[in-house]
Amino acid sequence: MVDKLKTQSQSEASDRARLANSPATPETHRRDLLLEAIARSAKELLRASDLTRSIPKVLEHVGLATSVGRVHMLEVDPAGPIDEGRIIGHYLWSAAGVSTPAFFSDARGRTLVDVGLQSWVPKLMRGESVAGLVREFEDPVRRFFELGSVKSTVAVPVFAEDQWWGLIGFDDCRSERKWSPREIDALRTLAELVGAAVTQTRRLQKFSDANRIVENSPTMLYRLSAQPPFGLIYLSQNVRRYGYDAEELLASPSRWMQLIESEYHPAIAADIKSIIEGRVDSTLLEFRLKKSDGSLVWLEGRGYAVRDEEHRLVAIEGVLNDITERKSADEKIAAMVRTDLLTGLANRAAFIERLQLAFARSQRGANPFAVHYLDLDHFKDVNDTLGHPAGDTLLRAVADRLRGCVRETDLVARFGGDEFAVLQDDISDVVGVEAMATKIGASLAAPFLIDGNQVHTTASIGIVPYDSDAGGPEAMMRKADLALYRAKDEGRNQFRFHMAELDRQLRERMMIAADLHLAIERQEFELYYQPQVELESGRIVGLEALIRWNHPTRGLLLPTVFIPIAETTGSILPIGEWAIEQACRQIRLWRDQGVVPPLVAVNISAAQFRGTSDLDRIVANSLARFGVAPSALELELTESVLMETSQKHKGSLERLRQLGVRLAIDDFGTGYSSMSYLRRFPFDRIKIDKSFIDDVATQNESIKIVRAIVTLAEGLGMSTIAEGVESADQVDKLRELGCDQIQGFFFANPHPAGEIAGLLAQRLEGADAAAGYPPPNDGAASG
Repeated sequence: MVDKLKTQSQSEASDRARLANSPATPETHRRDLLLEAIARSAKELLRASDLTRSIPKVLEHVGLATSVGRVHMLEVDPAGPIDEGRIIGHYLWSAAGVSTPAFFSDARGRTLVDVGLQSWVPKLMRGESVAGLVREFEDPVRRFFELGSVKSTVAVPVFAEDQWWGLIGFDDCRSERKWSPREIDALRTLAELVGAAVTQTRRLQKFSDANRIVENSPTMLYRLSAQPPFGLIYLSQNVRRYGYDAEELLASPSRWMQLIESEYHPAIAADIKSIIEGRVDSTLLEFRLKKSDGSLVWLEGRGYAVRDEEHRLVAIEGVLNDITERKSADEKIAAMVRTDLLTGLANRAAFIERLQLAFARSQRGANPFAVHYLDLDHFKDVNDTLGHPAGDTLLRAVADRLRGCVRETDLVARFGGDEFAVLQDDISDVVGVEAMATKIGASLAAPFLIDGNQVHTTASIGIVPYDSDAGGPEAMMRKADLALYRAKDEGRNQFRFHMAELDRQLRERMMIAADLHLAIERQEFELYYQPQVELESGRIVGLEALIRWNHPTRGLLLPTVFIPIAETTGSILPIGEWAIEQACRQIRLWRDQGVVPPLVAVNISAAQFRGTSDLDRIVANSLARFGVAPSALELELTESVLMETSQKHKGSLERLRQLGVRLAIDDFGTGYSSMSYLRRFPFDRIKIDKSFIDDVATQNESIKIVRAIVTLAEGLGMSTIAEGVESADQVDKLRELGCDQIQGFFFANPHPAGEIAGLLAQRLEGADAAAGYPPPNDGAASG
């Protein structure tokens, strides 16, 4: 049967979207989606009586979750030469737009040997999975898959009743995917579920009459009296599989209830009452039965009312199915879905569930608890220098140390990336909470040995103890996040408690974030411009565009208030695009007025650079739209952006360079300076950070730093510009050190475009030395 299912259910789409937004790696996203699909498949397979209906749905679930082109399920002939792999059943799901050659469309009647897969048969028979890139396979395997345009594939064997039943194959027709061991393990779990379902279906279909079903299947039949105490009238002999004799139980007809765990007695009594009162004619209940040796099995009991011609109840009869294997598979899937597979810790979902229970208990009077929310300081440096495998090894080692810091009643979870959480249960006072945080901090600060390298890391921790005004579990996590942010902002490698002031800051951030979405539409943003002056001539050589927000109720807001919020909410992308377009528009207006400056510099946010892959297209479109020469626009990037660029976005930076726009390094000296990016990308200017300029006229250390930066820039053919210049002494010292240009209050504050035009007209040609201009007194802030 060939059944190509190409539509995705609404629930699956919702689950996929939720998982894709979690902070995690691409492999983790794929694995989580796959586990969700396997969980659905378990319900579909193990509760279905007709596999021909359930298997196509399963293939659709896992096909969409793995994003492959095709998923096959092949059943081989157990009666034929097993080493040929003759195919007697074939199910197929194909993704939309994936063409399907003849064999891939319906393989029944063919053998795996026929198509060149003879080398796969013994591996699959041994229970081994086969995976790899098609171009790396030997002939004739490679030629076979190339017929179906397959680039990479994986096949997992299916066994039913300890015999090789067939296989499940996943064909990626779009990319050469490297299937990870964890993904393959998840697929093997799916194959085990299929094998269990095949076994169950065989058992139900194997017997054609009631006697054989009763005696040879896991299904038991029973009949109860219609009168209290509803004694046992009939029980099939296969109850002996649980260590009981049917005749002995019939001799004590009321004993049957004692074999069932007591917690299910009320539900069974309620079901019987519903049948007696005529409210239902059948019931369904899952419960646990005690075997004679004391162990437990899961049964699914179906009960039916037996009535005479006058509709009077004469008995209650039904069937009992052993669902222990299904329950075990369900529990295994549930555990996988609730566990972080990298570290073995609980995941975010499991932590939030436990947090909700703890919160409810504390509201009812139980001892309070505390949430510790932490991440590793500079974890990205480990990934960048030692590679992601080393980073994963470090995360597992961190998980082990965290386990050693807590009690059995506490819970440790990994939220994704380098974020962890600890629920400290049953606390008596804040001293115990501080002791736990101190213990965690000290444990993680000790060196780790990773692949022969000694790795040092520390943790920043945000803490929220429970109190009656906590506002709920989600509110506690938001507060913990704010406390963590405070710990990092105040120097890292420390813990901080949430405070009421942080609550106020959170509400403030949320209101600003909401207003940001409408600010562009309402034209509330404005660019201010601060002149950049050549030291020797005093001539204006450029302007830096600085964004301001004319908020309708808060007044004029500086970028330090709203840009960090825009970066975390995603609003930075449209804001950044607007700033580039507005700067180009203004350059054109000044050109029409005859006062155009040599260049206008626009800041590029780190989040803006990471969040778009087509920044060069945005810049090119704005330049073309307003007829602006690329050399008239300069983009300022901080060192943190450049460090990430060297790893991920090198192509984007190179395309910007090819456009002809100028590039400057902003806040130089405050980040992780590296000669490598200066060598790879020829920048035009280095902007010396204000922190070095503040005391350059008085402090020897700042003088040395500035002199070194100027010398470096000269050697690389770049100019230097000092930011935040506010005094004549600073100007004199910078001139002495050979700095080329200055920017700051000493010459001019940032002003709106209309106010800056007059200054441009006066100062673009033949100005006096910058030292001759006192700082303005309008009080406008810089930045």
